[in-house]
Amino acid sequence: MAQFFCKVANDDEVMEYGGAFIQLYREEGYYLERTCHYIERVGLEHVKKQVLEDASKRKALYERLLFALQNYKDPWAEIFEDKSGGTLKREFEIIKV
Repeated sequence: MAQFFCKVANDDEVMEYGGAFIQLYREEGYYLERTCHYIERVGLEHVKKQVLEDASKRKALYERLLFALQNYKDPWAEIFEDKSGGTLKREFEIIKV
């Protein structure tokens, strides 16, 4: 079941608000706790207060997420972009019927 969080005006706001929520969850969530269980435990109002009502906190959360992800490399992208035709590359090829 989905719950309404907020409306945003553009893609940049989607990234900022969504990223701030993810970072808040990373900092407050229990190991292997799903986001729905995290929200049930702390309450949606707590999340809204941290992310929506406090613009400086939202920006700080988003900046911490960007810092944590700055050197991240997507392993699936590396396989997909591999031009050598290795065995893992076949996972992404179209199967002709």
